[in-house]
Amino acid sequence: MKNYDIIIIGGSAGGATAAFTARRQYPEKSILVIRKDEKALVPCGIPYMFGTLDNPDQNVMGDGVYAKNNIDLLLTEVVDIERNAKVVITKDDEIKYEKMVLAPGSKPFMPPIKGIDKKGIFPVKKDYEYLKALKEEVEKVKKVTIIGGGFIGVEFADEIRKMGKEVSIVELLSHCLIIAFDEDITIQAEKILKEKGINLYTNEKVVEFVGEERVKTVKLESGKEIETDLVILAIGAIPNIDLAEKIGLEIGPTESIAVDRYMRTSDPNIFSAGDCAEKVSFFDGKPSKLRLASIATMEARIAGANLFGVHRMNMGTLGVFSTVVDNVAFALAGLSMSAAKEKGYNVVT
Repeated sequence: MKNYDIIIIGGSAGGATAAFTARRQYPEKSILVIRKDEKALVPCGIPYMFGTLDNPDQNVMGDGVYAKNNIDLLLTEVVDIERNAKVVITKDDEIKYEKMVLAPGSKPFMPPIKGIDKKGIFPVKKDYEYLKALKEEVEKVKKVTIIGGGFIGVEFADEIRKMGKEVSIVELLSHCLIIAFDEDITIQAEKILKEKGINLYTNEKVVEFVGEERVKTVKLESGKEIETDLVILAIGAIPNIDLAEKIGLEIGPTESIAVDRYMRTSDPNIFSAGDCAEKVSFFDGKPSKLRLASIATMEARIAGANLFGVHRMNMGTLGVFSTVVDNVAFALAGLSMSAAKEKGYNVVT
């Protein structure tokens, strides 16, 4: 049986950063990264695989950096962990560990909408082959409907319209991007989207995807119907806690892996970071559902540094948001004015 000082499960923003941090902090330790997918994507670049980037491979994180840092990489799926014996069980092997970072990330949220299992409906997965195939599907059609007007939805819309497609966005809230920005900023972003020919349906709820085997129409609660050839679900992600639940780790209030300020789980030998881990707000210490690659890398640096002794502490989640709509940048760090008021701050603008 192989034996490593450190095993990291997950090779996206959180897992990769934890590995490199652990190497710097503990140069004498043996490190293994176990990743399910053959290619790891840059999460924030996924929408740009559909327009700005000439080739999907331009959004792939290179694996050569692991060898340069004396870190082993194993492409397989972890099926179980024996915590008492400190053994990771994969499809093909069993590997012992001393310390572990669990960073499997998140998975797309699938709402209980009638007809969501029809052909032509695609959630946004962090999977290279899946997204490459999705781009090929988008190239074949004329009308694309995006469910969700957050960052991913808006970025997908802006990229796909560059492909010459008719694009519609359906957003449940009053404005696109309203979760991050104040209303005056969202209005400016929406103005640009409309000027570029993107159809916006805000304050609208999808109640059914209509069609025989394949989706043909998106039916809204207001009675409106949108003809479409393809639907992209960009309505957020949920923590991937399947493995953590299976091995009995404590789960927190936002259905994520419970961690302390040092990124330790309920098992002292297992740390967690990224979209799968619980978060608290920098501003009030209350549970936070923010999931960003920047937050994942911050948490991963803390987890990787603390594996064999406390060196860093998590001061809480602080969101940093930025996007570009037709060459106009929209960005925010910390709290918007409305979010600050909700938390009881006196605000001056």
